[in-house]
Amino acid sequence: MLETMDRFEKISKKTFSELIVDQIKKRISSGEINPGDKLPSERALAEMFSVSRATVREALRALQYMGILEIRLNDGAYLSDRINLLSDHLKASYLLKQFTLMELLEARQFMEVSIVSLATLRANPEHISRLRKIYQKELDTRDDMKEFMEADVAFHLALTEACQNSFFINLVKPVRQLLKESNLDQYRKPNQAYITAEYHGKILAALIKGDRDQAEKVMKEHMQNIVETTMEIFHQELENTGTGKNH
Repeated sequence: MLETMDRFEKISKKTFSELIVDQIKKRISSGEINPGDKLPSERALAEMFSVSRATVREALRALQYMGILEIRLNDGAYLSDRINLLSDHLKASYLLKQFTLMELLEARQFMEVSIVSLATLRANPEHISRLRKIYQKELDTRDDMKEFMEADVAFHLALTEACQNSFFINLVKPVRQLLKESNLDQYRKPNQAYITAEYHGKILAALIKGDRDQAEKVMKEHMQNIVETTMEIFHQELENTGTGKNH
């Protein structure tokens, strides 16, 4: 049992589980709770926070959903060994409407341009080889949306690996997950897979040549196309909702 756990701040019932989640995450960030550590029992936590066990249980379930805790039957709650607080923070912020989908897409434009810029300078033959294989898969699956979408995600992740920046590597995955969960799939637009593959081909060619300016230019165009396509689909959904049509 962790000795530091008795230093949690007591909270009023009106805050319920949210502040419990915040306090546990704060202890994780400070290093007071480490991967694999076991948390006190529900009863003990309820006494520490001065709340009901039901409120504690709700907080623990939320942390489990976020991937922060592992709840083991007849054993208790443990801090996950595969925790990603950045992913959790972005997901929670999006769910709480602290930023919009368009703001996420806007931020992604700058992120992807920076990634391809670094990748042009740092990509090694292994990175290039992997990108070639993924790009070929994209060409082969342009008429199979499920397969193509997987290749699309793989291409951008491989590009991030090629930039050799750990922050970007850890940032891209939760951003991609949020975009996936937004349910505004750009590939609802006809021929969008062909358009994406064309952009990726140009990016790969610039990467192979080491042409940083060209790589950045094409990525900007690629990201702008995604924003415009997403907006187009969004407005179509609004029109369909307004006229009573089924999506």
